[in-house]
Order: sequence, then structure tokens, then C-alpha cells
Amino acid sequence: MDLPDDVQASYIKIIDSILAISDLNTISEKRIRRGLQDAVGYDITPQKAAIKTLIMQRFDIFAEQSEKQAEPTPIVNGHSTNSRLAAPTVEPISPALSTSPQKRSAEPESVSDSSDKLPPKKKRKSDLVDADAIFAAKLQAEENLRARPTRGANSRKTAPVKKKKPAGKSKTSKKVKAEDDSDLDEPDSESKKEVTRTGGFHKPLTLSPTLSALLGGELSLSRPQTVKKVWQYIRENDLQDPADRRQIRCDDLMRAVFKQDRIHMFTMTKILNQNLYNPDE
Repeated sequence: MDLPDDVQASYIKIIDSILAISDLNTISEKRIRRGLQDAVGYDITPQKAAIKTLIMQRFDIFAEQSEKQAEPTPIVNGHSTNSRLAAPTVEPISPALSTSPQKRSAEPESVSDSSDKLPPKKKRKSDLVDADAIFAAKLQAEENLRARPTRGANSRKTAPVKKKKPAGKSKTSKKVKAEDDSDLDEPDSESKKEVTRTGGFHKPLTLSPTLSALLGGELSLSRPQTVKKVWQYIRENDLQDPADRRQIRCDDLMRAVFKQDRIHMFTMTKILNQNLYNPDE
């Protein structure tokens, strides 16, 4: 069933808040839905299908804007030629979501735990990041109020800390530090190269014949890869309406997929869902 406009608007605020502070390479639809469930405080199971569609739409928008921000912007006569849409504005969640005394008292405890347990140069696991993202989303409004600087706070200076060099051991200390740092850095770099995302949004899906033809014969792609390649095709063929770049002018290959001459970028993500299938189906 479709979501009422006011409910959908409130859900979008929460979903966007979670996406804005999460790693798009590791976040999943299930984790976002769980965060939404915790934020609203009531059972959203009857709306699961509509919420899943909404989450995927918002994820596609964030993924697309992330791709745009990563691309260099050409400059002509001192003016940027990039007229694409800016990243979606994330509005703070209502403070009512963070008024629970238990949640407020748990905040300093979680901060102290994380500072005690996490060694330097170690990255937190993805599940902890997502949990923090969900918690941070619910406390965002309260954090914004606390973040207001007091008068004269910026003028305070911290006294420099003097370091003493141990006599006769400076060379050995530097060598040991370099070896220790390399031991810490190498596993991180290796893990980044070896990680391949195959779950959640990054699960490989089978493309419909018309979508496959549009994307140069690709048979299987993840949702983010599909969205990226569709937008790459749109830009290469200059299919965005100059008057309203949210509107896409369909050529023959696009028309075969979307069944219309013009399509809004948000509607496009809905129709893409109809052209992606689980390999098991």
C-alpha cells in the first residue's frame, strides 16, 4: 500500500539522516528499515513493501549524488559548467525522537566505551558504524543544539605540550615507530583491496533484455552499478532537459525500458526496479 504524504515525508527525513552518515558501500536496506523502526517507535511491518521502495529510491539518489561529487567540475571563464542537482538536503529529525532519558544517559557511556576500546588507527566494524549512524540520526537535533559555540570559545588557546626525547634512544625509537606504523597500516590497505561487496544493495541482479541492451549487453549488475551506468549513458548522450535537468528525454533505447518519451529522475528509479531480478527467480 502507498504511504500517506505526511508519513512519507517524515520517513524520508529519517532515512536521509541515516544515509547521510553511513557508508553507502556497506549499508543495507534491512539496516535502514531497522533504524527507521527504532526512530518512529511503532510497528512498520504492514508498510514494509512501500518502505523498501522508498529506501531504495533514497539510496539511489544518495549514490548518484556521491558519483557526481566525485567527478571533477569543468570551469569555463571562471564559472562552473556543472548544473546538476546538489546532494539531497538532510533535515534534522524532530527532537521528540531523542527525549528518552534512557537514551540520553546512554550517550556518554557509549562515547567513553568507544574511546577506551578502540586503539589508534583501527577502524570500527561496519555493524558498529551502522548502529552509530542510526543512534546519531535520532540524536541529531539535540547534537545541533549543543554544538552552538559560546562567545569567546574560539579565542581560547591550548598550551603547547613539550615532548622530551630519551637520550641515546631517538634513532631506535623512530625505527620501532616506523615498523609499528607499517604493521598497522598494511592490514588496512590489504583489507580494502580484498573486500568485495555482494550483499544488501550490492547483490548482483539479472537485467531485463531491454535494460541489458541499454547498458551495452550487461547481463548482471548490482543496483548501484545499474544506476551509475544509466546516468553515464544519459550524460554521454546529453539526454537531460536543459530547462529542468531532473527531466530525462528518452531516446529509442531508453524508451524501450521506460515506455515514455520523457521521465522524471525519481520515477526512473522506480521503473528500474521492475527491470532487475534476483538470479534465483
